[in-house]
Parts: sequence; structure tokens; C-alpha cells
Amino acid sequence: MAQEINEMNIEKLREEVNPVYSTAHSCLQLVAATGDEDSENLRKVLGFTKFGEDKEKRGAKVPPQIMEALMKAVPVFNSQLEARFFSSNNYIKASGAATVVDLPCGYTARGIKLSKSGINYFGLDLPAVIDAMKPAVREVIGDSDNIRYHEVDATNYSSLRKALEEAKGELHITTEGLLMYFTQPEIETVFGNIRKLLLEFGGRWVTVDNELTKASGKAIAAVTSDMPEEIAAEIGHIAAGAVSKTTLANNVFFDSDTEKAKKFVADMGFDLKIVSIKEYMPERLISIEKLPSDVRDKVQAALEETSFWVMSPVAGGSDNLVHEEDNFKADLELNDSILKVSLTGRLDTISSPGLLALYREAESKGNITGICVDMKNLEYISSAGLRVLLIMRKALAGDSDFSLINMSDQVKEIIETTGFDTIFC
Repeated sequence: MAQEINEMNIEKLREEVNPVYSTAHSCLQLVAATGDEDSENLRKVLGFTKFGEDKEKRGAKVPPQIMEALMKAVPVFNSQLEARFFSSNNYIKASGAATVVDLPCGYTARGIKLSKSGINYFGLDLPAVIDAMKPAVREVIGDSDNIRYHEVDATNYSSLRKALEEAKGELHITTEGLLMYFTQPEIETVFGNIRKLLLEFGGRWVTVDNELTKASGKAIAAVTSDMPEEIAAEIGHIAAGAVSKTTLANNVFFDSDTEKAKKFVADMGFDLKIVSIKEYMPERLISIEKLPSDVRDKVQAALEETSFWVMSPVAGGSDNLVHEEDNFKADLELNDSILKVSLTGRLDTISSPGLLALYREAESKGNITGICVDMKNLEYISSAGLRVLLIMRKALAGDSDFSLINMSDQVKEIIETTGFDTIFC
């Protein structure tokens, strides 16, 4: 199917099925604003605006009262990103890691910083991020033997293993801003995939995301305590909106009961070690230095209470959760303006742009008044795949027929969990 995709449009298609690309700039913008030279150089090459320069555009539709309150809370949002980025870097260096797998790498200068320290770095992310990062990093530091970028889908083991073909020795896998966006079945698959990698290579998996998500409430409360109740509630709602709704509903790793999360880690086949983030935090967080001292101290304390979750795989157990097939296929047939789509394998971040390309090709050949998607042989569908189906649905007239047939229980569960059943059914 890859041969059928118009290479001239592949980047556009990737961004269309994964709009998170357009909202993933803030970490680089923020870290660059702290004075970090590597981040600033990368920001310039990527052409991102300086942090805060686009606030008027972003806040154009926000009520003035809320916008004023939001501006007071923004430093708290930013402090979490700043603490996570620099603390993780410091922990990696202190651990003596020789090979780091950054999943997702995002638009950050971590690879540049770690490679300068002689660490082998593998930056893994969605295709459009890698499309941008590869040439940008090369322009910043030139060719380097110890920094590599590869496109992956974390739920697709084949893509992960292929990306690490050149990896040697134990792995230090770090995940930031990833796990909170998965439904429970997806996060179980990710745990299975990472466990299989670590059983082969050795090493550890480190994240602070679930702890920082919980610390967020305390930090936001510190800056909104003197605001009217309804405005403080709205700011809290905006903060919570940064995390996927599906996470809050059923992602056990982010459960408010930490013991449930710990049991989940054990059930997934990992030993867990809790390491305080405090000794790895920057001496001062630039993001909050202009806040009143009492508020700043509360935010700093909330962040310092968090910990790295360091997970090491336990031998034995089942690999049933691992998905290593890479066998997606889409057959499209247009007859009498009715488009029949038959899907096979996994419709995920890697394969979704290809389906969208085939749909656009079919669309160009004639008027489409109805669509029937046969999912009999579909094993898995990600949010990117659902977004392609939504694009197809929205292209039809309101009273046109759009149907999904022969769904497996697993695919049906994903569609219902994400709320897409109310759109398609």
C-alpha cells in the first residue's frame, strides 16, 4: 500500500490524521524560553514562535476573565514541563545510561543534549514529528553517529523493534507525555511491547507522568486559591483537559489510588522502584520565578513530592499482549457511488495516512454517496485510524449511509471507549 501513497502529500496526510502534531510545540518553546541554548537553536531551525508570542491568537475565543486567570496559571502548567524535561535528563546522566530510547521524543533538544554527553540516543515518535526533527537536528549539530530518529507507533511492536535495529546493550526507556493518552487496552499493549524489548536488551523503563499528573491539582490549587470559585473551577477544567478523557475514565496506571497503579505494573510483569525527583530537579524553575514567593514555594513543593517510576521486567509470564504484526491492508471498491472499504490488520498511526490517501484517490474518481467499512479482519484501530473514518464520515452528506460492519469485540470496545460509537452508529 505504501507505494500507492503520493509522497508529495504524505506529511500533510500524517498531520491530518494526527492533529496532536500542531499542539506539541509548547515543550520546546517553553524550554527555549528558560535560556537553554540547544532548545533555542532547535526552535529557530524548526520555525516555531517564541513562547508567548502567539498568546493573543490562542486566547482569541477565551472570555477575558478566564484569559486573565489563565495567564496567572500558565507558569504552573509550564513548570511541570520544565521539571519533567530537565529532571529526566539529570536522572539519565546520573544513572550512567549508555543508550536512551525517548518515547515519544517530541520536539525537544534532549537528543542533542544527551548525544553531546556521549550517550546513544534513539528518538521515537509519530511520523510527522520525525519528518521535522531529523533534518532540524542535523542542521543544529551536523551528522552524529550517536543520535537517531525513527517513526513508531507505541502500540505496534514491529515498529518499535525495527527502530532499535542498531541499538546495543541495555536500554534506558523514558516516556514523557505519552501514557495518559491511551485507553486501558492500549496501555496494556504498550506495557507488553516495552517489556518484550527490555527482556531482549536489558535495562529499565522510567516515567514520571502519572505522578506529575496527580501533582498538577495541588500546583493549580496554589495559584487559583484567591480566584472566584467558578473561575478557579474553569482553570482546573482546562488543566484536566490536557489529559485525554479516556485516561480519566479507565487508564489504571493513572488511577487516583496509587496502590491500584502499582498492582497494575506488577500484573504487567514489572518490578517497580520509586525514586524521588527532588534531587534531580533544577535548583530553580524559571517558569515560576515571577510568581509570589508563597505560591512559588507551594508549586515547587508539589512538584518535588513526585517520583520517577523505574520499572524493570520480570522474566517469564505471557507475551499475549504484544502486537508485532505489521500487516495492514485496505481494499477500496467504488460501485454506483457506494464505497466499500475492507480493512485487514492494524489501523494505527503508521498505516492511517495510507488509508486516507486511498480514500482521497477514490473520492477523486467519482461522487461518493455512501460508505460501508467491513472490519471483519481488522485487529486494532487507534485514534488516528478513527480520525480517518471520521474524515470519511464528515465528507458525506448528512443523510448519507455510513456503516461499520463485522467489528470484533476488541475493535468495538475501542470505538465505544473513545466515544466514537455515538458518531458512527
